[in-house]
Amino acid sequence: MAETKPTILIFCRGQLEGGLKKIKEKADVYQASYLKPNAPEKLLSEHPSARAIWIVDPDITAPKYRSLSSKVVDYVRNGGMAILDCFFATEVTPPAFNKWMEEVWDLPWRYGQYETTTIVFQSSAIGPRQFWRDGLAAAYSQKGVFLKNVASEDSWYASPPGSTSESRVFGPSPVEAQTSIAFKKVGEGWLGWTGDIHNRDETSAAVRAMMGLNMREKVDY
Repeated sequence: MAETKPTILIFCRGQLEGGLKKIKEKADVYQASYLKPNAPEKLLSEHPSARAIWIVDPDITAPKYRSLSSKVVDYVRNGGMAILDCFFATEVTPPAFNKWMEEVWDLPWRYGQYETTTIVFQSSAIGPRQFWRDGLAAAYSQKGVFLKNVASEDSWYASPPGSTSESRVFGPSPVEAQTSIAFKKVGEGWLGWTGDIHNRDETSAAVRAMMGLNMREKVDY
């Protein structure tokens, strides 16, 4: 009997088209738009045991979506997974993100630097499943939004101490050691973040790892 695929939900403003091929190969994917009243809540209620909610637009941080936010937090605390990715980091405002983290998630994560620099996979990072490190790059250059106040075990990729900017405009100036990809245990579940504005292949691999979709296929020799 064929193995049942895990379910991934997407909360977005419109319809996400790109970046789905590799995920759809290993998961059933369903999308809900914020523009349709109560669509995200309805989708979550239809799939309460979904493997993950991939939140690709930051509308959920607005006060009018506080009920949806509460449902997502409950889903995560009861064993689910929410991943903040794609357009979320670049479109959310720092005050909105910081307030959402504090009031909704009760977490110290805060919006940090916006920078281009080389990020390094952290040996202290933790994950939810066996083989979750498969296919993850040891280091790569990324332009994006970094987070402050992320515990070492929750930091997957970070700019190490002594890092410099790789911006073509501002040159090799010093940058802070902050986290660009985070993954934290929240209750029985997990909360993920990526700040990459260009959706690099290495970042996409990290998102699939969070979802547990990155395991290598068995090879017969």
